[in-house]
Amino acid sequence: MDDATFDRLVSEDVKNLLPKEKSDYLRLPENLNQWKESLLELIENLDEQITELSLDEKTATENLKNHPHMVTEYKITSDEKKTKISRFRFYVMQKISECEKLLALGDDADESLASFLTKAIEEHKKLMLDNGFEPTPVDQALWASIHGDWSFIDMERKLKPWVD
Repeated sequence: MDDATFDRLVSEDVKNLLPKEKSDYLRLPENLNQWKESLLELIENLDEQITELSLDEKTATENLKNHPHMVTEYKITSDEKKTKISRFRFYVMQKISECEKLLALGDDADESLASFLTKAIEEHKKLMLDNGFEPTPVDQALWASIHGDWSFIDMERKLKPWVD
């Protein structure tokens, strides 16, 4: 399948217009990276459309400053378009999240939600430490849960110095 056809499938999937078998095709392990790239390109395109609409609105406002009624109509139309694009962007972001989850789970169909959550917690810890964030007691309890330790007991007392 060529890239344009694949991208069209991705767009239709975001709109929930694909039959199940084609939607499943996008989610095959060998297609996940291409699916993600297509979604990211779609986000970039949507962001460009919003930027262009904003620039066009600014130009129209400047050029039609002697016609306030026309400016108002243009802004209303532009806002409606931006709202539609933003709504679609929201759904694209949901698909990216789904794709990222599938990529994190990997090819092994036997991996469980627990494994996925362990990977998420490990990534959280890595990002926190790599970026110099000070871990809160909640972070430390979360990290301890990977090893089977439930450290959320008496959390209000542990958080008191952080909240005050």
